[in-house]
Amino acid sequence: MPPKSSSIQTAGPIRVSPNGRYFVDAQGRPFFWLGDTAWPLFARYSKEDAEKYLADRAQKGFTVVQGVLAWGGGTGFEGQTPGPNYAGHRPWLDGPDRPNEAYFQHVDYLLRFAQERGLILAMLPTWGYYVSDIKTFNVENARVYGRWLGAHYKDQPNIVWVNGGDRIPTRCEEVYRALAHGLREGDGGAHLITYHPCGWRSSAQFFHQDDWLDLNMIETWTEWPKVYPAVLADSLLLPTKPVVLGEGAYENGPEYPLGPITPLIVRRQAWWAFMAGGFITYGQDQMWRMSPGWTSTFDTPGAQHMAQFRAIASSRPWWKRVPDQGLFASGVSCERTLNAAVRSVDSDWAMIYLSSQCHVLIHLDKILTKRVQVTWVDPRNGEQRDAGTYATGNLVEGTFPQPKSQWFSVLGHWEDAVLILDGVS
Repeated sequence: MPPKSSSIQTAGPIRVSPNGRYFVDAQGRPFFWLGDTAWPLFARYSKEDAEKYLADRAQKGFTVVQGVLAWGGGTGFEGQTPGPNYAGHRPWLDGPDRPNEAYFQHVDYLLRFAQERGLILAMLPTWGYYVSDIKTFNVENARVYGRWLGAHYKDQPNIVWVNGGDRIPTRCEEVYRALAHGLREGDGGAHLITYHPCGWRSSAQFFHQDDWLDLNMIETWTEWPKVYPAVLADSLLLPTKPVVLGEGAYENGPEYPLGPITPLIVRRQAWWAFMAGGFITYGQDQMWRMSPGWTSTFDTPGAQHMAQFRAIASSRPWWKRVPDQGLFASGVSCERTLNAAVRSVDSDWAMIYLSSQCHVLIHLDKILTKRVQVTWVDPRNGEQRDAGTYATGNLVEGTFPQPKSQWFSVLGHWEDAVLILDGVS
């Protein structure tokens, strides 16, 4: 077992909230999933690079990092066996049912390092290539491997297990189930488990009713205009489970038909996922590929905008949000320029994401106070501008409230905007 750290900052393990819509920490406090993608973290990052990267992500406000234990190079570049880590150790000896203790000592260290900085590591036991493509895994050795991992990390709090690995499970469902069941047997249910699919797919399409699937994970990849409907659809399923956009379009990714993937597109994906009731894991193309100069990509605009995204989104009690496109009287738009909104369950605040230069007519009477204060926020840098205080038409004399709406126009030099409505007495 990895030794326990003396300076624990992660309030894990995280759990699913009582209503099934978000995450809570070990003290029951809402936990905001803002992930980053570092698929080769355990296999190819040197100790020094991993420390620098994890410290940077924690400082920026990321709370989760996704990485793969048995990494083969990424889809289309996989080797026949998972590659070694920076010290030359491979994850398995003769196969998945014989984990290599030397390899996992480095994993143990990175988990402790991340824990001390408040980070959850969402770990994929294997890239899906070794299950779905070359069949290294079968039902028997998958369960053994999962059980070993679960037992080895049973007492390590900052873990979420991610089954799959950029593959749909078709024709291999029972192998992926065996891996999940092994994890659960090993750790006794200490950690959440999800499944990472590929293409324009969701874990819910394959495993939503499985009792080991604690949260749903979606990949939209190049199909970034589908983020909002994909997340919303999973949020409406029963039983209710949290939803994470685990892989969207990567910032600066060169291969996308709907590219280029600019910081604006990165922001749209994050805000659409949030407005649909879900969470997001960001990614930077050069970083996950470890292309030449990848260590210079820690401070790309998209990564910095994700820090602003979390700050703005969590400035109100975000765990009380419900998607509500009914806030728009006009101007909701669609697809690539979709505008989206949430309000609190108590109808005392709302957030509206406007994804482009546009004009919208907003139902102020959705806020059940007498007046509403409106604030513009620039999602690039958090700059705030007063947008006025208005009567809502609520709490007036008479039987019926008075319908009130107001036009708003995105400020002239902003690419997109967040409009926050706060009820005031």
